Amino acid sequence: MNALIIVAHGSRNKESAQQVAALCQKVSGKVQNLSDKNLSDKNRYARNQFDIVAHAFLQFASPSLEETIEDLVQRGAGRIIVFPFFIAAGSHLLKDIPESIKRAGKTYPGVDFSITRHLGGIDAIEDLIIKEVVTHLKPRT
Repeated sequence: MNALIIVAHGSRNKESAQQVAALCQKVSGKVQNLSDKNLSDKNRYARNQFDIVAHAFLQFASPSLEETIEDLVQRGAGRIIVFPFFIAAGSHLLKDIPESIKRAGKTYPGVDFSITRHLGGIDAIEDLIIKEVVTHLKPRT
């Protein structure tokens, strides 16, 4: 089983955690509902490649990254990909997440772990920002 974990910072605000959980549900729905005719060759590989999309937090909210990993392994995950839902590469991204994944690899040697680029490190993130911002521009009079 292949699993994706979207890991966020976490907040004491419960609504923040609910938003991350909702994002995971949306991603899961899109991955499961992709149709071959709507996919590029590159994205065709992604169709139905994730059996589960889960979320985790590093602080202030649960489940923790370690708890989510344990749950996924217990459910049969043999490959876990971690997507850091962070804009900038701070200590969580540079130290905490890699150390957690290294520990998990030792605890679960039969599971293949990998970490993707963080949200802010994705090519063309600026295009997403511009697309959102221009919707708020009003014509000058």
